[in-house]
Amino acid sequence: MEYNEQHNQQEQPIIREKKTSSMTLWYWIVGIVLLVLAGWYAYSAGWFNTRTIELEGTLPVELNGGTGNGALPLNAAPIDSVVIETSEGFPVQQTVVVSGNLPDGCTYLNDPVQLRDGNVFYITLDTRREGDTCTEALVPYETRIDLQVNNLPRGVYVVNVNQREISFELESDNELDFSAGSEK
Repeated sequence: MEYNEQHNQQEQPIIREKKTSSMTLWYWIVGIVLLVLAGWYAYSAGWFNTRTIELEGTLPVELNGGTGNGALPLNAAPIDSVVIETSEGFPVQQTVVVSGNLPDGCTYLNDPVQLRDGNVFYITLDTRREGDTCTEALVPYETRIDLQVNNLPRGVYVVNVNQREISFELESDNELDFSAGSEK
């Protein structure tokens, strides 16, 4: 027998690292930037805020119960109490806290609609029904609605929530003045 070096050498396994593409990192970065931009757009478009409509004159018919005579819509949320909370600091923030009981487990609150006509804030809080099999028990709720009071002059304001009224007073103009001290 002849000794053959080529057959007796054991081949060593070759271990190589899998090359990761630097493009994968860029895809992640671009994806995160796009998500942040989409969230910023949604926030600035008011998707997460209470809907606010400012108008001069009379209330639109659809916000007035559909009859034009000031009647509540059929699906108006039952209200037990309306309270206004005032934040400390400046500018002042006013929050309306509405609480009550929904008639059953299939009734849900819709987003409140807020509009201002002069010194009166009109808030419509209505409900919708979902589902067929419902609990018969009352379902308590509490919803907080931030009033759009930035840049309002001082004065007394009335808040009308489903025709229940409460008022608050701004003791000073509620706007930031950045011009103070700018003249030298």
